[in-house]
Amino acid sequence: MFILSKNTASQQVATHYKIKLMGIKNPYQASAGEAMDRYIHEKLFGESVDGECPAYSTDDRQAQRVKRKLRIKYSTSITTGKTRIRLKPCFARYGSDPSTSTEVLAETMPLAICRMALLLIQRDDD
Repeated sequence: MFILSKNTASQQVATHYKIKLMGIKNPYQASAGEAMDRYIHEKLFGESVDGECPAYSTDDRQAQRVKRKLRIKYSTSITTGKTRIRLKPCFARYGSDPSTSTEVLAETMPLAICRMALLLIQRDDD
């Protein structure tokens, strides 16, 4: 049986609650949009959003900013590319070791990069 310490359990609940508040239950299936963009802006770039937020999850140029920031902040390689899957033709992957790297699939490249950002932010918060 696996028992969580009180701190670890409360941290997981807090992280789950934050993600749930922004409407994202599963980073692998998160939808592009303002909620995702604001969350990434606040957690990754450390800036509050008082007005319009950059469209990281839908704009290629803004998504590249996220990709660069992930490389710097998490000191890891971020690989992006195309798949042969018709419904989810784009992927983003962090890590270089095939046995330990993590990959997400998405309908667009900006969304794939932002889903990867959500995973890394969540990992950092845990």
